[in-house]
Amino acid sequence: MSYYKIKGGTPLNGEVIPIPNKNSILKLIPAALLTDEPVTIHNVPNSTDVRLMLKLVRQLGGKVTFMNDRKSIKIVASGVNTFEMDPDLSQKAKASVMFMAPLLLRFGKAHMPIPGGCKLGTRPLDAFMDNMVMLGAKYKREKGYYIEAENLRGKKIWSWFPSVTGTENLVMLAVLTPGVTEIYNAAAEPHTQDLCNMLVAMGAKIEGIGSNRLIIEGVDKLKGTEWTVIPDHLDIGAYIAAAALTGGEITMKDAIPEHMQYMIQAFQKVGVQVDTKGNDLFVGKNQKLVCETTVRGDIYEIFAMPWPGLPIDFMQIMIVMALKAKGSMIMHNSFQEYGMFWIEELVKLKAKVVMADPNRVLTFGPTNFKSAKIFAPNIIQATMALFLASLSAEGETVLEDRSDSLLRRYPDLVGVYSSLGAKIERAL
Repeated sequence: MSYYKIKGGTPLNGEVIPIPNKNSILKLIPAALLTDEPVTIHNVPNSTDVRLMLKLVRQLGGKVTFMNDRKSIKIVASGVNTFEMDPDLSQKAKASVMFMAPLLLRFGKAHMPIPGGCKLGTRPLDAFMDNMVMLGAKYKREKGYYIEAENLRGKKIWSWFPSVTGTENLVMLAVLTPGVTEIYNAAAEPHTQDLCNMLVAMGAKIEGIGSNRLIIEGVDKLKGTEWTVIPDHLDIGAYIAAAALTGGEITMKDAIPEHMQYMIQAFQKVGVQVDTKGNDLFVGKNQKLVCETTVRGDIYEIFAMPWPGLPIDFMQIMIVMALKAKGSMIMHNSFQEYGMFWIEELVKLKAKVVMADPNRVLTFGPTNFKSAKIFAPNIIQATMALFLASLSAEGETVLEDRSDSLLRRYPDLVGVYSSLGAKIERAL
């Protein structure tokens, strides 16, 4: 459990290098189990979720070696000797489900307890399981999920929802399954692209990367590779918000602007202008924060959508941004039935916001956030949104993070934001 004492009102200024993409590295680690050859991954964050995933690799019999001041890892999976995942470890991170495909390919079966993760709702695994079943696997509920397969075969699959984990797990399964697998309505998020690109470097045959239609021709085996994790687009978005909320200016280095286009458009809807300088992004001082209206003059509604729409996990930060802007905005997230209930903590900071229903909130700005003692929900990005709101609040805010949500994605949060001028203390 951590306490953050945040004295708000200081403009943040400087240059930052975004953290590695959390959702990318959490899938690249299990992908290393698809080969017995060494897989070396660079730009690895020292977050708690990453440490949990590496513990699972060791628990399964794999070998993990840290290099480059622990910013690189080498995974050798030749010693993997069990299809059973440790229940305590897998309960702590939802990404543990991504070991299912590699284990199923290695042993013809895999067993996983029900995983943990952020408390966003029921988060069903139907698409995840259905995709494997369509390739020939069978599953049953048995102290979690038990999967087995004897004769996997590639086929056309129409995914009923562009599930990120469902797509990524299916891709890992398909690259070593005989025949051709076509995935329609596939997820195409940056971290999904990163996984597919690393698999191609390992010898997989995948076409359509970055689109909603993937064509995968199964190969006999994969080889080892060396790979560098892409930057985290959600972290970049947080820096954009931090600059705009505090009236400062921040340059984000090597930000892959192509991944940021829809988020940049969303920022423009509340008056934030983001400039592209080569591969860097820049937010200037004293943005004029005003909520746009529709062409008819109605309140604008921003929807969370699968990629390339506004990332579902960025809706929380956009709510804080809309609150800081003059005018009103409807923020709509229909994908997480518990994803909006953290708003009650935002209200403690004197946010002018109303929950219309479990999936929509209506903002009234501009809000001048005031200091308070607030409690972090067990949702990483909602906690980050509260942190950013606190940076612009008058006085000192105490943010109590009982489950250390922030450390799951942002291991050096205090150090990085302090280097930009933020006044923060973390206490255990």
